[in-house]
Amino acid sequence: MRAPEPRQSGFTLIEVVVAVAIVALGLMAVSRVVHDTVNNSSYLRDRTLATWIADNRLVEMRLGRELPSVDETEGEVDYANQRWIWTATVAQTPVEDLRRIDIGVRRAEDPEGDALAQVTGFAGGVVMSTPPSPTPWNGGQQPGGDGGGGNGNQDGQVDGGGGDGIVPRTPRPPRGSEQQ
Repeated sequence: MRAPEPRQSGFTLIEVVVAVAIVALGLMAVSRVVHDTVNNSSYLRDRTLATWIADNRLVEMRLGRELPSVDETEGEVDYANQRWIWTATVAQTPVEDLRRIDIGVRRAEDPEGDALAQVTGFAGGVVMSTPPSPTPWNGGQQPGGDGGGGNGNQDGQVDGGGGDGIVPRTPRPPRGSEQQ
C-alpha cells in the first residue's frame, strides 16, 4: 500500500491569474476615475478663469466714459500664466442709448469660436452719464464736500461733529412733555 500523499495548500495557477486580472481591472477603473477628476478640475479652473476675464473686460467697457461702439473687437491677455483671447461683440438694442455686449474668452491654443466662457451684459448712456443723486446720503453735504475737511456748515461755522462731516442732532423732548 501506498502512503497517502500529503495535501498541499496554496493557490493554483488559474486562481492566481484570475485574482491578478480582477485587481488589474479595479486599478484601471481607479486610474480612469483619477484621470477624469484631474481633467474636470483643470477644465473647471480654466472655465472659471475665462469667466473672470470676461467679467473684467465687461466692467472695463462699462466704466469707459463713452458708450462702446457697435462692432466686434478682439484682444489678448496674460492671466494665471496662460495666454487668453477675448472677443467682444457690441450690438445696438431697440433702446436708443443701450448696447448689448457679448464677450467670449478662450485659451490662445484653442480653436477660434471655442469659447470656454460667454458673458453678456449691457451698457447704457443714461447710466454712464447720470449726475450724482440729490438725496443727502452723506449727512446733507453735497458731493465733494465743502473742501474744508467736512466739518464746516454753509455759513462757515464749525459744526462740532469732530471733523467727520456728521452734524449732531438736537435731542427731541420726550412725548407728553411738550411745552404749551
